[in-house]
Amino acid sequence: MPLYDIRCTHCDGIFEKLLPLQALEKPLACPYCAEATLAVPLFTGGHVKLRVAERWQARNGAEQLAGRGAAGPGTQARAGRSSVLHNCKGHNCSICDT
Repeated sequence: MPLYDIRCTHCDGIFEKLLPLQALEKPLACPYCAEATLAVPLFTGGHVKLRVAERWQARNGAEQLAGRGAAGPGTQARAGRSSVLHNCKGHNCSICDT
C-alpha cells in the first residue's frame, strides 16, 4: 500500500496517508479539521538538486584523521608526523618535541 501526501481542501493542511489504489479520489477525514476531503495525492518527490556552496578541505594530516578543528600535537603546519592519534608516552617523540 503506497504512502500519499494529501492536501485538505478545507484547511489546506498536508498529511500522509497509506491508501490502497481503490481509495484514491474518495472522501476521507482530515486529521487537522476532521472535515471530509477527497484523497487526491500531491505531486511530490521527483528530482531534488542540492547545490554545495563550500567544500571543506583538511588543512593538515591531523584534520584528515580526526576531522575539522583537530587540535593538539601534530596539528601544526610543518609537523614531522601528522597523526594526532599517536601513542608515544613522551619519549623522544618527533610530534611532542620531547
